[in-house]
Amino acid sequence: MRKFAFILCLLLLIPIAAAVALPFLVPVGAIVAEVERQIEATTGRALTIKGRVDLSYFPSIAVTADQVHFAGVRQGEDLLSVKRLAVRLRLMPLLRGKAEVEKFVLTEPLIDLTVDKQGKPNWDVSLTGTPSPADHASPGFIGDLSLAEVEVTGGRLRYNDVRTGMVREATDVNITLSLPDLDGAMIMEASALLNGTPLSLDLGIDPVRPLLSGGAAGMALRLAGAGAGLDVKGQVQRQGDAPLSLSGDLALTVTSMADLIKAATGVEPSDLPVNDLNLTGKLSGTPARLALAGLSAKAGDLTANGNLSVKLDGARPALGGSLSLPRLELDRYLPAPAAPDPAAPAPEVGPAGWSKERIDLSALKTADLDLTLQLAGLVLKGVEAGATTLTLKLTDGRLTAGLADTALFGGTLGGKLTLDAARPSLSLAVVATARGVQAEPLLTRFAGFDRLSGATDGSIDIRTSGSNQQELVGGLNGTGSVMFRNGAVKGVNLAQIVRTAIGHGSAEPPQTDFAEMSGAFTLTDGIAATEDFHLLAPLLRVTGKGNVNLPSKRVDMRLTPKLVGSLEGQGTTRIDVDGITVPVRVRGTFDNLSWTPDLSSSVKAALKDPKKAQEQLEKLKTKEGAKGVLKGLLGKKP
Repeated sequence: MRKFAFILCLLLLIPIAAAVALPFLVPVGAIVAEVERQIEATTGRALTIKGRVDLSYFPSIAVTADQVHFAGVRQGEDLLSVKRLAVRLRLMPLLRGKAEVEKFVLTEPLIDLTVDKQGKPNWDVSLTGTPSPADHASPGFIGDLSLAEVEVTGGRLRYNDVRTGMVREATDVNITLSLPDLDGAMIMEASALLNGTPLSLDLGIDPVRPLLSGGAAGMALRLAGAGAGLDVKGQVQRQGDAPLSLSGDLALTVTSMADLIKAATGVEPSDLPVNDLNLTGKLSGTPARLALAGLSAKAGDLTANGNLSVKLDGARPALGGSLSLPRLELDRYLPAPAAPDPAAPAPEVGPAGWSKERIDLSALKTADLDLTLQLAGLVLKGVEAGATTLTLKLTDGRLTAGLADTALFGGTLGGKLTLDAARPSLSLAVVATARGVQAEPLLTRFAGFDRLSGATDGSIDIRTSGSNQQELVGGLNGTGSVMFRNGAVKGVNLAQIVRTAIGHGSAEPPQTDFAEMSGAFTLTDGIAATEDFHLLAPLLRVTGKGNVNLPSKRVDMRLTPKLVGSLEGQGTTRIDVDGITVPVRVRGTFDNLSWTPDLSSSVKAALKDPKKAQEQLEKLKTKEGAKGVLKGLLGKKP
């Protein structure tokens, strides 16, 4: 019995003595150098320990290292730097094949996540080594892991996208984690300041072992702060080498949209149309790609239903999906016009008043979008549109918006807009078609122009590019055509101008009624030119040609009104070659147009063909002329 006790004591004393003597027998510097070499060989990134390294083996295996750095992209900040790393493992469980981490502490770690100009993230580490079977979750060392106390104190997390200039930073990051056993629950609690706003995170996973060996575990997550709370309850799952996937019920409650935007962007918004949000749905996917099905959201009195997805593993966050929305009164959600700041310098404008201030659309480069909105109706500036479908696709700063044919002002309007802000000089293209839309309310509400009425059919296909308003207007190119039916041009009476020119002036409203007015135009560098303008009205025909210079806001057109002996207007196919003609020159700026008869042209025409001029005058003597043409000419009962 004594021999057995002696042998047992000897067996206990040998490892204890070895643990005490080992620090003096093993060179610490050599161990550190080998660890640094192995990490760089495996990851392609340098691991550097610039401070002191201490090793101890009794009563626990303990390692402390100061100034630990793990490299990021070349010539950039470190991906990870830690002021002090300390880990302590219990010795006796380790001898039995069980890793019990008594304490693991990271003091003031800095994680710097950077995306370079080519869109490559510095956290994309490619492992060059070949994993051994021990790397997988097999029984043994990792299979019996226990984490008694894990702490991160005074941490900082920084995100910098060099392409867009977006920088976000979380400070005062503190984390505590406990995992007594892989067959039990892991509990993590974290807190941080995001742009000065406190955030907290609570995460529970139970049990943990299935996530190492393959299987599913329950999960509960709670993120709170910045006037918002996010809850996810479900499960996480791992299959083979695939990334962790999750599924469950999501509930988001926002009590202060302003606080949330400030925390996310660092900018405090003002005059938000809504300040609260409640959203629920079924969440699924991986941490890098998530989908939300059966979404139901309510913001203020606005509701939405549908499906959404977000991708976080690309160069930019990408949002996609489809939503169904009720009748929207957009006026309630548009920001109020900003009051002019008397101290602010006046914006630079060109000679014609077009702004030369640079248009900044860099925000379009911060995210991608592929969204379909089905609207039950739309109200904008008091104008109501019918049900429609709006598609929005944004990729790398290029936005394409499509509007399905939408009931508007007695007709329909639809088209597509493409806006490319990926280059220094943005480009814009518009293709649109209108059918039967009443021109007067449309132009009055959206262009401040109230001198034209009638049902409108038209189409445009235009494009432009530039960095400011003046350049965009001066770069307009494309084609278009328009036809107005049963309307009027207000502010001028072409028939009266002709009557006055031949000595039969009368007092009539300054308005030219028509049955049909149409023309096609070509845009070249901001100048719209037409060769086939025409207007049909009872007793009046008008043809014309000329151009409208949009950059200088000037008009130069020659109209040829012709008084004829026909009461036909819209729908007639007759081309009137006879009649009394007095051309009219329309010239000047948009807000100061002059309408003057060109009598010299009429005289020249009469001298060139006096017989025809005589025939036209003879028509005035006929019975039909007395009742028709003279009534049109004189504007009164003959």
